[in-house]
Amino acid sequence: MTFTNLARCAIRSILALLLIGVSFPAAQEQAQKTSFLDVTLTKDEVCSYTNLKFKGDYTSWESPSGQLVLGKTEAGVTVVVVLGSGTLVIEAAEAAQEKFKTVFGAYPLKTAFTSLYMRVHPKEYGEVFEKQSIKPAPDEPALAKAKAIYDAKFLGSYHAGPRAILPPYKTRVMEFETAEFGQVSNEEGYWVMLRRLSPYGSVYPSRFVNPKQK
Repeated sequence: MTFTNLARCAIRSILALLLIGVSFPAAQEQAQKTSFLDVTLTKDEVCSYTNLKFKGDYTSWESPSGQLVLGKTEAGVTVVVVLGSGTLVIEAAEAAQEKFKTVFGAYPLKTAFTSLYMRVHPKEYGEVFEKQSIKPAPDEPALAKAKAIYDAKFLGSYHAGPRAILPPYKTRVMEFETAEFGQVSNEEGYWVMLRRLSPYGSVYPSRFVNPKQK
């Protein structure tokens, strides 16, 4: 190889290293920007609904009518606040059913809820909720109520300070307010969690792998 060719190879190598050095931090910065997302709740994201339903791995609920307030990011909806009464059924993995009876007094749990705060991946929101009977219905009092719930619940899951981290697809966090059991906190994903806040009780041990999402 001649000296000229060696020089050319060296220059190309240096340029490649410089490009990698510039592009890698830029890619990291872009990933960070897209990973931590601002959430907006506005009166334009207040909706009315009829016969709203959801069925997860162990949790299903439905509400005949009410208002829905959506928390949007640049990636789509990740917060759903249901302002309406409904019915709730929660079952459990077989290994946790005895503990379930200790925490809730019976198995499965069948009760009514008065409101619901939910975190969900935008893709699952679209698959489940956009097909249902939901229509825009801007309402300032509903927005104020939803924001109060959001402020109380948001820092409990999938966040980086005031910004949202999207839950993995098919991972849902659900915080139900019930008259009979108080607040019931539930997460379904790779791990599954179910807790009653007062009196406190946890159905699953920490990092219990969800048999339905192995």
